[in-house]
Amino acid sequence: MGQGITRRTFAKAVAASSLLPLTGLCALRRRTNVVCILIDQLRKDAADLFLDRINRLAKRAIRFEQMRSVAPWTYPSVISFLSGLYPQQHQADGQLSSDRLSTFDRRVPLLQKTLRSAGYRTAAFVANPFLHKWNPFHEGFETYNISFINTTGNIRGSGKVWPAERMFANTVNPSIIEHFDRNPPHAPEFTYVHYMDVHGPWKGAPFTPDYESAVRYIDERIIEIYDYLMQRYDGEVLFFVTSDHGRALNDDLRQGYGEPWRKCKLSVHDFNLRIPFMVLPSNVVQGSEKVLLPCSNVDFVPTVLDWLGIVRRNRTPARSLMPAIWKQSACGEERALYAKVSAFGGLSDCIVFQAKKFVRFFNIKTAQVAARRVFDLRTDPQETTSLDGDFANGSTLLREAAGTHGLAYTARYERMSPEVEARLRGLGYLQ
Repeated sequence: MGQGITRRTFAKAVAASSLLPLTGLCALRRRTNVVCILIDQLRKDAADLFLDRINRLAKRAIRFEQMRSVAPWTYPSVISFLSGLYPQQHQADGQLSSDRLSTFDRRVPLLQKTLRSAGYRTAAFVANPFLHKWNPFHEGFETYNISFINTTGNIRGSGKVWPAERMFANTVNPSIIEHFDRNPPHAPEFTYVHYMDVHGPWKGAPFTPDYESAVRYIDERIIEIYDYLMQRYDGEVLFFVTSDHGRALNDDLRQGYGEPWRKCKLSVHDFNLRIPFMVLPSNVVQGSEKVLLPCSNVDFVPTVLDWLGIVRRNRTPARSLMPAIWKQSACGEERALYAKVSAFGGLSDCIVFQAKKFVRFFNIKTAQVAARRVFDLRTDPQETTSLDGDFANGSTLLREAAGTHGLAYTARYERMSPEVEARLRGLGYLQ
């Protein structure tokens, strides 16, 4: 391992991007741009194997080896990622017995709004229909390009949502470059890119239609954007690469207790929750660090704000990862990391605490606990054998973690107009 990220290195980075008060907001002395690349449905072990060029870069910067998502599917995970709130707080979710999605409260404190208030220009390039403009996710982005996909509103759609001629990175990347070529930098910038290449569908894809090929393809496309934006910003950038959730591969669903307990994207097993999280090298990130302690993707917002020196104004259960990067404290060992799923027929939650995972599976009709599992993640990383007698040790922590932590927003499930419903039924989206 190379030179670590020390407190001195971090202090220099913060000094380079320190903030001055300006009418209640903030003005940057020196620009520190932020880029977040999210690869939809990329699980951690696949990222380790197939993101060859990105991994080589990340070894010169920062890698989080035990990052987990708070949810095994996109909508709640991304809103948690960019708000620092758990799903039960922001309420961006799906219904258990239908394909309808909630519309979350526009007061949810999304990072793009915070950074825009701090003087950042904000842009997003998104190829996932869960984040279309039927919900307020786009608010806070001055530029929000979601032209790569179609929409069915707040209804989970089918393959017709993703047109092969637009959804892949060979269309997304030129759109990113064209946008920035037209807009020379005159303020710090925050850019969010949400790729769907690894998720699929892969019909008409510009690569062999399988998971490995998709990961290798997006590896090359992200390097294109990294090189382009490093040049644009003269290296003054925090460049993050992550995912929102994993998926089942090979025999994941047949391990241990098998189905129906293990579900692709609808259970809280680690093949659904473990995700990559890396910061690539730049002028702002000099030296390398591998963080081994458990952490959650809700921690992204406080970490970014701490790194930029922006005061956090919203109380959330998330924690800054900067102490772990500095090696100042054992961030995570004493903390119960929470995750849940409550959509599309999946209803379970869990905590990871001191290398054990405590899981509750619920009966959808009664909302009562149907089964409990405890897995030792050190000796049983595939979660095949439950230590049932140990559940009491984590039950109180699990109940506490599942609460709202004193902060909850109200979401709503909007009804469709008769015209929209008729069109969706004609397309086969509704039964």
